[in-house]
Amino acid sequence: MKTIILFSIALLGFSSTSYACDGGCTMGGSYLGILPQFHKNFAGLRYTSRSYTIQTTHTHLHEGMPMTHDEVIEEVYTTAEVWGRFVPAKNVQVLAFLPYATNEEQTTRGTTRYAGVGDMTLLVNYALFNTGDSTQSRFKHSLQLGGGVKLPTGAHTLHRTEEGYNTSLQPGSGSTDYLLNGIYTLRTGKLGLNNDFTYRFNTQNKDGYKFGNRLSGSSNLFYWYNLDNVLTLLPSAGLYYEHAQADEFENGHDAKTGDAFFTNLGLNVYVKKVALGATLQLPLSHAQGHHASQANKRTMVNLSYLF
Repeated sequence: MKTIILFSIALLGFSSTSYACDGGCTMGGSYLGILPQFHKNFAGLRYTSRSYTIQTTHTHLHEGMPMTHDEVIEEVYTTAEVWGRFVPAKNVQVLAFLPYATNEEQTTRGTTRYAGVGDMTLLVNYALFNTGDSTQSRFKHSLQLGGGVKLPTGAHTLHRTEEGYNTSLQPGSGSTDYLLNGIYTLRTGKLGLNNDFTYRFNTQNKDGYKFGNRLSGSSNLFYWYNLDNVLTLLPSAGLYYEHAQADEFENGHDAKTGDAFFTNLGLNVYVKKVALGATLQLPLSHAQGHHASQANKRTMVNLSYLF
């Protein structure tokens, strides 16, 4: 009991995390976390934050001689998001996300910041099977498959030819993109395993820029703990993976592929119809683009009301 309470306090102390890069940055994946109670609607807010430390080398001429110098760039992506789930029929759920993004790039020359409404995402999942209510089997499992669309509702006002333009810092990608999603959950008693993946097919925007397709997936062990039938705790731990194909601009590659692995630590807390969740992602390995890049820790908190 003491271990669970201390674990809960530690995770709730984090006030920020990572869901996705609405501006289409090279390593933006999609992390839904563990969403139990398939049959219930909910509406809520969540706040996500993630950052990268990038080391680049610049070459310039000085008195006719080539000179190089290193520069460290910090990129910070934060999102405040309205999200919800609607269950219009048995075995069907609709998920909607509307973010407000604030993205920053910090260099020795100063800070560049872009903020605005991001791209809306709609997902529809269907449960092919769900034995969670079965009393005949010790092992209970469910499989959900679906897809959706990311609409170009986000701010995307700069053009590729403008000085200082950074594609990943834009709140919106300027493109309509399509998603495939799958979630498989296996549970015995209070112990379970949740697995999910999302693949995003990106299209070219009006500037002729196409962000590379994205794949993300996670696998998390969780434990369902009821406290006096009033408070329910769901701690979880696992792995998260992202892969991004190269971005393309005018039929050429603008960046190389990227991969990242993270450790997941999460906690959901349920008090009657209120749900509070927190996730911390710690980087294990990261490779991105044509320069050295380090992914830093990511955090996420969300507050939802179930009805």
